[in-house]
Amino acid sequence: MFKDVIGHEEIKRRLIASLQAGRVSHAQLFAGDTGYGSLALALAFAQYVFCTGDKKEDACGNCPSCKQMQKLIHPDLHFVFPVVRKTKAPVSDEYIPEWRMLLSRTVYFNLEDWYAEMGIEDNAQAAIYTEESGNILRKLNLKSFQSDYKIMVIWLPEKMNQECSNKLLKIIEEPYDKTLFLLVSEHPEQIISTIQSRTQRINIPPLTKNEIRQHLIHDKGIKAEKAEEYAHISAGNWYKALCLFNETEEQIYNQEKFVQLMRLCWERKMLPVNTWVNEINSLGRERQKSFLAHALRMLRENFVKNFGIGELNYMTERERNFSAKFSPYIHEGNIIPLTEEFEKAYNDVSRNGNGKIIFTDLCIKVMQNIRP
Repeated sequence: MFKDVIGHEEIKRRLIASLQAGRVSHAQLFAGDTGYGSLALALAFAQYVFCTGDKKEDACGNCPSCKQMQKLIHPDLHFVFPVVRKTKAPVSDEYIPEWRMLLSRTVYFNLEDWYAEMGIEDNAQAAIYTEESGNILRKLNLKSFQSDYKIMVIWLPEKMNQECSNKLLKIIEEPYDKTLFLLVSEHPEQIISTIQSRTQRINIPPLTKNEIRQHLIHDKGIKAEKAEEYAHISAGNWYKALCLFNETEEQIYNQEKFVQLMRLCWERKMLPVNTWVNEINSLGRERQKSFLAHALRMLRENFVKNFGIGELNYMTERERNFSAKFSPYIHEGNIIPLTEEFEKAYNDVSRNGNGKIIFTDLCIKVMQNIRP
């Protein structure tokens, strides 16, 4: 329901008004990080459309349709999302129990959380495959069961392969009557332009600092001072705020490996560096990308710290403790080349490059820039 979605009151009003006025676009693109509430808004809107009770400012929450939506089993609601190939014709339906299980816990999650829920191998890559387009067509050909509308929620459409994208485009161009496509994207620029141009785009901005702070205090019982810190660091992302509240082993590990890398590269100890490379190489690609994303953020935060403007820094206490002495070593002379090297490593890992070569090269480049 809309009341369960944090913030975005203006967007909620627009969505409600569009249905009340009978001017609902058949294809809508919710563009924004999941931590901002894009998936939460799409699902809340779907429930509002299906609701058969007294709905004014929100779905009633009590009618049969609302109760089905709360369990994600409404017969006219369909999902498409990235999956890994475990059969010759992989489709989302193979993982629908896991999908519902994850959504029942939270609607604020990322691709790594979905990987963990699927229980996939470390190096497997999820995608929306060609076979999914046939599955979409089959479902939308069916007559709606109990609602006027059929709704297809597509999470991360940027993960569609080219052939699936082209087939989906044809369906969007010639939509079935009373059929809604709700696309939820974190990187809409990666969706083919012909699909983008045929959707009504709804940009989901970051949440306000006060909205996150209030929810941390009231929903999580955090003290005001800590809630203020988490709200600042999360930068409008409720998922990040939750991660700070429940600091994960992965977050701690990424920071430890970053600290270790910087110290080893400063000391130029190749044997320990090789040990470090072997350990990182043993991780799956998604964990490697998670580390590199963390490292890029730490480079940015340490560089900004040198300006002495605290409100521009977004670091946890653990990260601040290390940066107190480390930040002077990240300066205008090396921030650009260091950032470029970590971004290059991230892109190479994403393209399934050889991890050992990628991280060995990265370490050498860090050595050259951190201590010329």
